[in-house]
Amino acid sequence: MAVHFIHDLGQESLIKPYAPAEAVCGRRLRQAHEVVAPEPDAESEVCPECLSWARRNRYQDRRCAVEMSAAGLEPGAGAAPYSAETDA
Repeated sequence: MAVHFIHDLGQESLIKPYAPAEAVCGRRLRQAHEVVAPEPDAESEVCPECLSWARRNRYQDRRCAVEMSAAGLEPGAGAAPYSAETDA
């Protein structure tokens, strides 16, 4: 799950629970959830395009978010198949 940056110049967060938000890389998060910025040694968790934007802007005026919706996943990806026999 990649961390994305949201450009935020105001005092009020643009990231609302279960609401869409647009990341600086252009990706639209269907259900954004604000997270604490990753440690500098964990930059591999950050979207490369968002990281590039943050470096150019010296990490100012940004908030961090992850996608909470499973809508972006391919069917069956990362989930065990449902079986009526094993769930009985």
